[in-house]
Amino acid sequence: MPPIADLGRWWAALLFGLMLVLLLLIASWLLRAVVPVAPAVSLTASETPAPSGAAGRADRLVDPMPALRSSLNDARAEERKLQAELAARQEDLRKQMEHCKPAPPPLPAERWSKGDLGTLKGCWVLGRDVPMTHSFADGRRERVTIKAGRICFDEQGGGLHEQITIGPTARWDCKAPMTAKFWSNGTLVASQPAVFCEGEPLVRWAATQLTCRRVNDEMALCQAVDKSGRTQVELRRAP
Repeated sequence: MPPIADLGRWWAALLFGLMLVLLLLIASWLLRAVVPVAPAVSLTASETPAPSGAAGRADRLVDPMPALRSSLNDARAEERKLQAELAARQEDLRKQMEHCKPAPPPLPAERWSKGDLGTLKGCWVLGRDVPMTHSFADGRRERVTIKAGRICFDEQGGGLHEQITIGPTARWDCKAPMTAKFWSNGTLVASQPAVFCEGEPLVRWAATQLTCRRVNDEMALCQAVDKSGRTQVELRRAP
């Protein structure tokens, strides 16, 4: 029988060993609770065969080039249309700007002083409307208005003078040829023969001579002389 002292050491060693194992088990359990364990996952890649109709559809893919060419042609046609419209609008604008340019003066001083009859080309208004009393052969008297005269010249100084007289019961339309020339001192002289006017009763328009001097770029002042006397009238470019 072993001594009591040896038996005690043996039991102490056994208890110590058990305690050590228990501590290891506790430590292992704590490590499992605190430190995550990566799951063991296994992935396997497998190739799925393409559907049987995929190859056929690939063979039937539409070529996009014809559609792109068609779109490009449409865009070019639209561009040409817009360019034509732009050119037309630019031409309209150019014409409008030409119309907006200030007209040259009707009576430029230099051309008048040189006796240029081309200055007179076009139509002019002579004088203003004048009211007067007309005496008829039967003794009646009627208030009438002699309208401002209108003279249209060509570039050689030949022209036509027209004048209308209107009353409550009568109207006379008078037309006479007119010839103009410049004197050396820059005076414009225009004359017309005596004529009969259209209307009832018959009226004779007396021969008349105009002697005009330029006042400014817009007007000349004329002395109209006929058998009844002398009258001062303005000569302006007709609108």
